[in-house]
Amino acid sequence: MKCIRSILTMIAVAMAVAVAAPIGAQSFPVKPIELVVHTGPGGGSDIFTRVVADILAKEKLLPVTTVILNKAGGGGSLAQNYVVSKRGDPYTVYAMVASLMVAIPIRSGTDTGLDKFVPLGLLGFDLNCIAVRADSPYKTVKDLVDAARANPKAIPISMGSVGSASHYLPFQLEKLTGTRFNLVSMKSGAEAVTTLLGGHVQATTEQLAEMTQYIEAGKIRVLGVAAEKRVAGMPDIPTLKEQGYALRVGAGRGFMAPAGVPRESAALLEAAFERVYKSPAWRDYMRRNLYEDVYMNSAELGRHMTELKPEMERFIKELGLANKP
Repeated sequence: MKCIRSILTMIAVAMAVAVAAPIGAQSFPVKPIELVVHTGPGGGSDIFTRVVADILAKEKLLPVTTVILNKAGGGGSLAQNYVVSKRGDPYTVYAMVASLMVAIPIRSGTDTGLDKFVPLGLLGFDLNCIAVRADSPYKTVKDLVDAARANPKAIPISMGSVGSASHYLPFQLEKLTGTRFNLVSMKSGAEAVTTLLGGHVQATTEQLAEMTQYIEAGKIRVLGVAAEKRVAGMPDIPTLKEQGYALRVGAGRGFMAPAGVPRESAALLEAAFERVYKSPAWRDYMRRNLYEDVYMNSAELGRHMTELKPEMERFIKELGLANKP
């Protein structure tokens, strides 16, 4: 009888512990985590996500593997809708660009706003620039602006998704200078750069990381970086600000989970991404790809996104693209 009571006591204690411990803490993660990317392979978001996934694996920052899922289309809305449909699932993580993520529901009218996500962290700021082919006659941003002023909408400039940072940069430059460019939207940043290399456009406003290899190979020349100060990795490239165009534009790259995920699971993911940011491999990647060194934890990223929303609303509405998927 005493033995039976002892066994029953042990069972009761075990059940109490099981009830006290959150389900997510007991079981997460036990299978591969899906990192969802809104572009096809080769784009800036895809490269960023694959580097993070590689660091997670090599540094053993998670006990499971990560799988990249490219869901390109709809200017990013396809991926965003997919993640929202995974409510409560901590095995689905969105590799997001802050400005584009805020812009998508404003532009498309879909119910994929900030309340549908849980911030996990922002790992860096991928700076935009204005770049031309190495053989371009334009030597400065002023040269390009003057040409556009003389021939409005005659200078084709490639960019990635509508409403993205690569769209926001020429839009703001047009407002500052009173000029008009012929903006050519592509499916991804990688395609925008390829279009420039092929001579189909005269400039691009994509992120530096999209074209680092072509800059180093002497195929692309950067006229100006949309940053507060010159990038440490390429100190010879001037900023737009020092040329008279006070613009800071870039893609804040980070991760979000769908709303409803267990808090313990979100905290575990947040900690893993923070360790990626602090790793030597990530710091080397930022240096080589000319990132601005910025980190935001979950709370900081949430505040940043909330502050960014009114600015992106004005941008999309001024373009006349609100509720136009």
